[in-house]
Amino acid sequence: MRPSRPDPRPRRRGLARLAAALGAAVLLAAPFAAGAQQKGGSITVGLETDVTGFDAVAGGVLGQTGEIVMRTIQEPLLDFDPDTKEVKPLLATAWEANEDLTQYTFTLREGVKFHDGTEFTAEDVAAHYNRILDPEQKSRSRSFISVIQGAEALDRYTVRFTLAHPWGAFLPYLAATSMSGPIPPRAHVEAGGQNRHPIGTGPFEFVSWLGGDRIVVKRFEDYWAKDEIHLDEVVFRILPDTQTRFASLKSGEVDVIWTDRGQTIVNAQKDPDIVSLKTEGAGAEIILLNARNAPLDDVRVRQALAHAFNQPAAVKIIWQDTKPVVSSPMGDSRDCGEAKLRGYDPKAAKALVEDYGKPIRLSMVHTATPRGREIGELIQQMSKAVGIEVELIPVDQGTLIKRTFGREFDIVGWRIADAVDVGPQLYALARSDSSYNLTGYSSPEFDDLAHRMRTAKDVDERFELQCEIVAEMNDQATMLYWGGGAFYAFTTPRVKGVPPPYRGAVDVTRAWVEE
Repeated sequence: MRPSRPDPRPRRRGLARLAAALGAAVLLAAPFAAGAQQKGGSITVGLETDVTGFDAVAGGVLGQTGEIVMRTIQEPLLDFDPDTKEVKPLLATAWEANEDLTQYTFTLREGVKFHDGTEFTAEDVAAHYNRILDPEQKSRSRSFISVIQGAEALDRYTVRFTLAHPWGAFLPYLAATSMSGPIPPRAHVEAGGQNRHPIGTGPFEFVSWLGGDRIVVKRFEDYWAKDEIHLDEVVFRILPDTQTRFASLKSGEVDVIWTDRGQTIVNAQKDPDIVSLKTEGAGAEIILLNARNAPLDDVRVRQALAHAFNQPAAVKIIWQDTKPVVSSPMGDSRDCGEAKLRGYDPKAAKALVEDYGKPIRLSMVHTATPRGREIGELIQQMSKAVGIEVELIPVDQGTLIKRTFGREFDIVGWRIADAVDVGPQLYALARSDSSYNLTGYSSPEFDDLAHRMRTAKDVDERFELQCEIVAEMNDQATMLYWGGGAFYAFTTPRVKGVPPPYRGAVDVTRAWVEE
């Protein structure tokens, strides 16, 4: 018999303590005072880029824009409580683990419907994860969750996951709202419709998508927690120009915006007619150096670029000091110290260039956004000052993602996303056999370090090994940092119930308007 009020924690106290130690909270449905909530109405959310797609395989990666939209349409198995720092029920109502923490059995919420009217079942969960894990599918999410060996539907409302070994990031990753977390209907995915016409169990259902302009979703009347939902409609406007997006917020044409533009953030925080939302977390803005390509296959060239790059200056110029200068992507989960960071030292850079002894000509792929152009120009100028020539290649977001995963770059801007545990991202970046090893740097010792981190049972040991991975990346100069985890969103006063933007993604699912 299933309990009417299931304990949201695993039936092992150690797992609850583990989840608590993992840090930041996924703000999916943060509670708000109920007194002023009003039903009905529509809001418009201003986004920087279009979505590449919603299918876990064909869509590739979501980024902030995709995740903001995804949160309204699809849901993961678990949520994460921002107050207790523990996982809690969402589409799964209860779970238990075996003694060695290699099997987890989840009881699913009954009576949940997808937007097409079909029932959410364990078959949908198992099909979703097994598809991502299938090497033939070449899902970009696979490297992050490959500890999972498979998922099996035991009955209509029970699903069991089998892990290769105990994995501290497992439960938090089931609460993720990136590609691997949200569950789509099996039949719709198999029919090939999910990428452009997403269906989920979320509070809003897809209405339309006019590429480069807007995505519209409407309230799902059969949502399993429909009393928590207030808006009738959400319109997502694609507004690439930051000044236009900010002006639209001030005029009331747009109700919510996401932005990482430093001057906009500073101006918005000073405006008494704008509500500021901020989250500080893990993750980092990074620059990948492709060690597969000559001359970046020579560590001296990568280290010269690292010493030529002035992160504090970049943070001041691009972010207006609205992001922190960092030496690791760990946030407040662990202080890694300097972690062998090769900081700004133009003399050391010039010495490495001289020691290399040949002309160094590289190219950088960056987005054709103001932010992309700024970081490209800074890299170009700082590199030139130490004798390295960098050609800039501006592209749209979709092309940048395609070229990055195709390893068609020397230098490219990327990010380590804010997460409860950045370990899966570090593992995927580090391992030689990972499809997400975008820089190409690897060694047997580094593979072993990544493996020991992933299989560590002790939380402190796990985080300490993550710092060792970061230190090796910093020393080998496979990536550079240009700002840590700090995320901003802004609303007009009429919009209520929007929590701070965890992972940089604004959550408007429980918002309402006050006219």
